[in-house]
Amino acid sequence: MVDRKQGNALNTSLAKYGVTRENKSHIANFRYAVQISVYLLKPIGAWPLANDERSRLKIALHRATMATATFLLLFSILPWIVRIVKDKWDVFLIIRTICPLFFTVTIFTRYVLLLWHQDRLRVCVERVADDWRRAILAEDRDIMLANARIGRTFGVISVVFMFSCGTLFYTIPIVTPNLINENNVTVRLHPSPCELLVFDSQASPVYEIVYFLQVLSGCTAYSAFCGICSLMANFVTHVCGQCDVLTLILEETVDGGKRNGGSVEDRIATVITRHLRLLRLVSNVSGLFTEICLVEFVNASCNICLIGYYIITDMNNNGSYVQIFMYLFALASIVFNVYMFCYIGDLLKERCQQVGTACYTIEWYRMPPRKAIELLMPIAMSRYPTTLTAGKMITMTLITFSDVSNAISRSKREAS
Repeated sequence: MVDRKQGNALNTSLAKYGVTRENKSHIANFRYAVQISVYLLKPIGAWPLANDERSRLKIALHRATMATATFLLLFSILPWIVRIVKDKWDVFLIIRTICPLFFTVTIFTRYVLLLWHQDRLRVCVERVADDWRRAILAEDRDIMLANARIGRTFGVISVVFMFSCGTLFYTIPIVTPNLINENNVTVRLHPSPCELLVFDSQASPVYEIVYFLQVLSGCTAYSAFCGICSLMANFVTHVCGQCDVLTLILEETVDGGKRNGGSVEDRIATVITRHLRLLRLVSNVSGLFTEICLVEFVNASCNICLIGYYIITDMNNNGSYVQIFMYLFALASIVFNVYMFCYIGDLLKERCQQVGTACYTIEWYRMPPRKAIELLMPIAMSRYPTTLTAGKMITMTLITFSDVSNAISRSKREAS
């Protein structure tokens, strides 16, 4: 996202805050931090264009990629709706098979929300890139890289879980014997309904084309799902790294140091400026993901219950072990992603509070009283840290994850 043509403007911005040098390896560091998110979101048009990618051709290709991804997602959603309406399914049958439809609808909603907030996403990406450029000291870069590594780990685990489950889902129709209907006609299976109004989806090559499009649709959905999870983990862990660096800057406020030098006024100004800069980034990240967290919360709560119901009924009816294993894998994937959302939300809250703790644990009493009182603002603001919320209604923390897990377990015990 950071091009070399912006060097002069960015250097001016750095000089404003007393930084006259830049991290020479900032491009490689930035790419390492967001690599998983870029690989997942750029092919579906959800990664914002850089400032040097604003030619008409690249903008047209970007919009074409978004249109293609939207078409593929709708290709999985609309046939489900057509089949439900056409066959007049009852409530029991809808509940028994609605999980893939509900999952795809929520992914499509999150994808649209991410496209809707492209400007805010671009601001967050540019801020992350700018922070890497400003990381002059090797110790600061090590702290930021350690936190970036945590975000990458979450992204990789999410990809492994989701794409492994998707591989099972799209492989089962191939290995399952074809059905024979009441007219003694062989029915070849698809992963999802394909209620095409014009073509016969059972005839070749339409069957193969539809199957291929459904696989592409699944890859698009899983890329959007994992890409958003990875993006959130990248941003939150980056904020955590900035909180750790700010804590070290605070520790040098009294006597000065290599991170925070100059007069007392300059050191306090550096602390206040860096803290406000961090708060703006936290506010942008929280605003970017608040609706997405709400959709994820609703999706996880419903799908965990539905998949649990499928597992119980299939085990009671001696269902296919492959199908049950796929449900178990999907359940583990959804639970992990909910846990990841809540864990990084809890991590964000903890690190933001850590800044306030570091602010009043320094030896402020050795500073001039009129200068030390200026540190009250960071302390006061850190008492009310910005957290990830689901629609500004539910705080995404480990306590929330525990409450949801207990409620779901209690409901399953009562149902059984």
